[in-house]
Formats: sequence, structure tokens, C-alpha cells
Amino acid sequence: MKPQLLAYALPLILFGAAATARADVDYQLRITDAAQHLAEVRATFPATNGTTLDVQMPNWRTGRYNILNLANGVRMFKAFDAKGAPLAVAKTDKGTWQVRTKPGDAVTVQYELYANTLGERTRHIDDTHAYLDASGVFVYAAPFRKEPVKVKLDVPQGWQSRSGMDAGSCGHCFVAPNYDVLVDAPIETGIHEFYTEKVDGRTIELALWGQGNHDGKQMMVDLKKIVAETAKLYGGKYPFQRYLFIVHATDGVGGATEHANSTVIQKPRWTFAPRKQYLDFVRVAAHEFYHTWNVKAYRPKEMVPYDYQNENYNRLLWIAEGHTSYFEELIVLRAGLEKRDEFMEEYAKLVDDYQHQPGRFQQSAADASFDEWIAVGGERARNASVNIYSKGQLLALMMDIELRKQTRGAKGLEDVHRILFEKHSTAQGGYDIGNVQAALRAVSGQDWTGWWNQYVDGTAEIPLDSLLAQVGMHKFIDVPKDQEQKTEWWSGWTLREGSDPAVVTVVERDGPAWKAGVVAGDTLLAVNGLRVSAKDIGDKMSLSKAGPFKLHLFRRDALVEMQVSPVLQPKGKAKIKALDKANAAQKTMNAAWLGVAWPKEDAAKADAPKK
Repeated sequence: MKPQLLAYALPLILFGAAATARADVDYQLRITDAAQHLAEVRATFPATNGTTLDVQMPNWRTGRYNILNLANGVRMFKAFDAKGAPLAVAKTDKGTWQVRTKPGDAVTVQYELYANTLGERTRHIDDTHAYLDASGVFVYAAPFRKEPVKVKLDVPQGWQSRSGMDAGSCGHCFVAPNYDVLVDAPIETGIHEFYTEKVDGRTIELALWGQGNHDGKQMMVDLKKIVAETAKLYGGKYPFQRYLFIVHATDGVGGATEHANSTVIQKPRWTFAPRKQYLDFVRVAAHEFYHTWNVKAYRPKEMVPYDYQNENYNRLLWIAEGHTSYFEELIVLRAGLEKRDEFMEEYAKLVDDYQHQPGRFQQSAADASFDEWIAVGGERARNASVNIYSKGQLLALMMDIELRKQTRGAKGLEDVHRILFEKHSTAQGGYDIGNVQAALRAVSGQDWTGWWNQYVDGTAEIPLDSLLAQVGMHKFIDVPKDQEQKTEWWSGWTLREGSDPAVVTVVERDGPAWKAGVVAGDTLLAVNGLRVSAKDIGDKMSLSKAGPFKLHLFRRDALVEMQVSPVLQPKGKAKIKALDKANAAQKTMNAAWLGVAWPKEDAAKADAPKK
């Protein structure tokens, strides 16, 4: 379809003239074909003093530390002066258009936008809604990044528009003090459920798009609990007056992104129930909401202000993300949304998975933070890297318990974050490594540089067994009493679910399969002469009482024979439970750590006399 540019000629003239007088940046977005994910965007910039104006689309969005090349959704880019006359445009890099102009002239640019990247949480338009994150929708010009912003949407009748931004002069209009606020306040417009409540005098809103097995009213009740519990970590100090939860019930994509006073959470539409799946949603909500402080209100100084065109390298993302994961779990527990056993079940999975990541000896938390911009997934990630979320979370656990030990339970990791919030906000320039170490010293009275060198800059093993013991807990493999098979052979490979014959996807570094020479992509045919699939390989291997095992596999369509010497281990799930003989000090430390009392049944069991 040929674009209808003539219809906008007169508004362009008037709009450009007004912008020159106000020095505002004005954006208009008109949905032109919702079913085909298309919109037309116009941005009018105030008068410039130069002969050129560089107009840019960010190359990444906040909350995701990857280059996304967001300009790939832009086509038919044009520019006009204040009188509507066309201006010459040259694209100078993947996200920059250079407009030829005259000193004293306002510039309006116009382009078609393709918005079908829902899972990236940047832009999505269909016949029921539009989700608009400015980083993938609205271009900016660096000289006017700090100027006031106005946004006006032209959307189908019956739609409603929500955003963390303040409302403008119409039902689909918003205003922001600058482009940075616009970028951190995505817009949800369309057909959705909407709820609003008050918590501690703050307005909490929920916009829920998409059908699914969710209960919006109950969701709002639980979100209010998360809001109140999170604020307690900061002494009841909020960095906002109004907060918007945007929830997408999707056809399959999932994920979430934090923003200054809003978040977007995506989950497949039929996975909001039963309880275990709903708890996944609640944890994500707690994670993103905690980010309102940790990342949005204060963050590493290398990201203040954000550089939207380039990587924002720093060595502290393990705090920005990993500590958020740590407090996410505590918030949900303390808010009464999950039980103690459910909390421990999640921690058991976290610890067990971490202990099967050989990459923890290959890469430090600091290096992983710096390299997050080029991080990969899959086998290479597990064998040669650490995850800033899981490693950061377990370092946070260590820091919290150590702080409580040093202060005899009086203070913990939340006190460190209060200092960062109060003394190193984004308005104050953010924080660096020295600021974090100083906060740790202020809370504990101890020097943490040695610890930092060993566990943050180094790859020393986190003493998880010792940490758990300090809070009266221990990790073990739970073998069900009525289970006939008590042990299983561990080879250190991961197999594609349902594959027959079994296809190897991951081989754990230095495990039995790794040492035998098995590699990802191998197709396992037989073990000790018996045909195997991903489903039954464990049962087939259990028929043998001792190794090594003769393994036949296909590699590059050729038959290969080798020997593997697996390790016999208990067959069960990793669990974290209370020690049978936890003492009073351990129980006190446990209560201080979790923020909930040691359960009476465990206390009775621990204190009961032995026969």
C-alpha cells in the first residue's frame, strides 16, 4: 500500500511551528494497519542551530543487555522543515539518519514502523492492542534529549491507553519531562482489563491484556502485597507516586522488563494456574518491582545516563540483576504469597543447578557482568560462563548471611541497598565498586576487599553447605522411601526431551561423558548392547551394577564406539530442609535471614529429646 503522506501536509506545518515556540519534542503515532502490525510515526524537533540533525533509534532497550538493532522496523524515513518542505536525509549507521536542515528551522521526521516483536518487549501491534516501548518506536535527537516530550496516539475506537507517563491533553496523549522518561515508560493501548488500588498512599495500577486462566482481581490483591513488602526493605521510601503493572497473556512468549514506574510481564495465556505456575508469575512480578529501586532508582555509574547507541559496559550487573533475584524470593515469602517449603524448593533447584555449572570456575561474576553484552546460551554458557542472575543471587545470599553474622543479626544486605538508594541514586550519578564496598563496610564495620577479590573478581567456590548450616538448613538428595530404585548412574549429559534415539544437547565439562569424548549433537544408540532413548536410558543403565559402559552412537552419520564410566549416585530430587538439631543461634539467624519465624513444627522436632 502506498503511504498517504499528503493527508499530513497541513498538520506538519502547524505542528512544526508550534514546536519551535515551545521547544518541546512532539511525537504522533497512527496505527495504519493493526492486523499487519503497521503504524506511521512522526517526531517534530525544535529549531536547531546547525545545518544537520542526527536522528537516532536506540540500538538496545533498557533492561536487556543486548544489542537489538531496533531500527530494523523502520521504513520510508522522510524529513520536512517547518513549512512542510522535504529535507535531504542520509542514513549514516544502522540507527542514525542525518537530516540536512537550516539553522533556526524545526525538523519533522516521518516513517513507517513495523511492530511485531512482542517477545522482545519493544513493540507490538495487532487488532487488539499495541505495546509501545519508545526505544523501539520513537527516534530521538541528542541535542533535544532533555527537552519536554508530548505523545499523541491515533488508535482504533474503543481502545484505552495506559503508561507510567503522566496523561496529556487527550485520552491517548502523554507527557514526559524528557526522552529518558519516555523510554522508561512504555505504553499499553488497546482492549484490556484495568484495576487500580492504593498502597501507602501510592496509586498501583494493573493493565491485563489477553485471554487466559488468570484472575485479575486476585492478581491485584497479590501485587499490592508485593508492593508493600518491597517498600519495607527501603524503610517505606518509594521512588514513585504511581506504578503500572502491564501483564500480557500471550500465545507463547514470556519474560519481563522493568521500567521507572512500570513493568511489563509476559506469560503464556494458559500458564497462570495451577498454583506452581502462578507462583512463577508472582516471583517475576516481585523481581521487576524490586528493580524500581535497584536499577531504576540507583544503578552502576557506567549506565548513568544510558547510552542508547552503544553497549553500557560495567562489572556490577551481578548486583543489578542477581541481587534483584535474591530479594524477589524473600519478598514473595515475606508477603505470605508462598510457603516456606515452596521457598526452599526453589532454592534447592537454584543451588543444585549452580553446582552443575562448571563455568563457575571459568568466569567471575565481575567478568560475566562485563561480558553480558556478548553472552551466549546453551552448552558453552554452562561450561565456560556464569549467569549474572544465579551467581549474583548466591553471592547475595552469602553477603546477607555474612552481614548478619558480623552484626549479630542486627543488619543485612537490605541495609547496603538502602545506602545505595539514598547516597548513590541515578540523580547522584549512580554507584561504583568503591561505593558498594564502602556501604558494606558501613553496615558491618568490616573490610570486604578480600572477600571481593576472592568471590567477585575471582572464582572461588561459594561455601553453600556452610552458609546453609549457619541458618540451620542443609541440602541433600531426597530418595523416596517407597522408590524401588534408590540409585542411578550419572554421566553428565543432557538429552533432548523425548528423543528416540537419544540426542545429546549438553555435556558437562569434566563429567564422565566429557571425559569419554561424548559431544553435543551425538545420537546415542545403545548402552551395553541395549537400544536406548532419552526416556529409558536411565532404566537401561540401571541394569548394570558396575562400569565402565560400552556406548554406541552416531556422529556425522558414522557409527562410533566408546567407553563411559558414569558415577553411581542417589536417585532423587535436591532439597533444602531444616537440620534435625538446629540450635537457638541457627534458628535466630534463620528468622533474621528469611524475615519469618522459625516454624513451630521444626522447632518442636529439633528440641524433642532423643530416645
